[in-house]
Amino acid sequence: MLINLVLTILLLSPIGNMYYPDAHFYNVGQKADQAAPERINPENIGVKVTAKRFVAIDEASGKLLLQKDSNLRQPIASITKLMTSLVILDQAPDWQQLALLQQSDETVGAYPHIYRGEQVRFIDLWKSALVTSDNNSIMAMIRELGFSRGDFVALMNEKAQELEMFNTTFGDPTGLDENNISTALDVARLIHFAMQRNEIRESVLQGKYEFSILNNKKNRRILNTDILVDSFLNKKKYGYELLGGKTGFLPEAGYCLVAKISKDNRPVIIVVLDSAGMGERFQDVKAIADWVYSNYRW
Repeated sequence: MLINLVLTILLLSPIGNMYYPDAHFYNVGQKADQAAPERINPENIGVKVTAKRFVAIDEASGKLLLQKDSNLRQPIASITKLMTSLVILDQAPDWQQLALLQQSDETVGAYPHIYRGEQVRFIDLWKSALVTSDNNSIMAMIRELGFSRGDFVALMNEKAQELEMFNTTFGDPTGLDENNISTALDVARLIHFAMQRNEIRESVLQGKYEFSILNNKKNRRILNTDILVDSFLNKKKYGYELLGGKTGFLPEAGYCLVAKISKDNRPVIIVVLDSAGMGERFQDVKAIADWVYSNYRW
């Protein structure tokens, strides 16, 4: 009896547990009167994943369905680009504006897809940044908009406060800075708002993008870094639909992935932070999605 009581207390503890029995995620629900899903298998206490921190949230009601250490802060790597994209959209960019890649745009990290001296349209920079997580394209867009890195980061942190991401701070626009810190809960809030923008949603779901380098007539083809786009979680025959997502990796962050997934028109936001490897982060999201839709009834 005592052992069962201790286990029950641990499982219902709001810090570091696997499941919130009755909690709502701030008030991001799309409908205030939307009924929250109910547990149908209370004996199934959780799911085995490699991620050190994760959360799954029913987007319509805002109910937390499954979580582990979702309020602990850590670097979030290229998931940062979702916030960067929101701030860029706030500037109402000219998508047809011409841009010439400069040395000052060059970063370390992800493989670049547009090189110094090449001229493209602003939309090509945008797609390179979101389809394939190109860091140089992020920096070129910021420069073309007339911002210094520091001024743009200040706007990102203001936006985080506006979106009530109170456990989040940013140090750079690409995600390369380990001082881009957030929690699984705040990242879930970020994708909730980011996927409301068509420009972001359509880009992160795009499997590939082709464009021309304007000053040398070369053609360029880029592929999405998120393999969920072509997985069973985005196949109608399995009942799933991927509604958005973003990958991220830094040694300090581990392998991270955020995804918005729907089954039977029931969208769920899933965030995994610090998974064991590149493949494991995708398997972690798949395992959490399967657990949620198998253990809840809407």
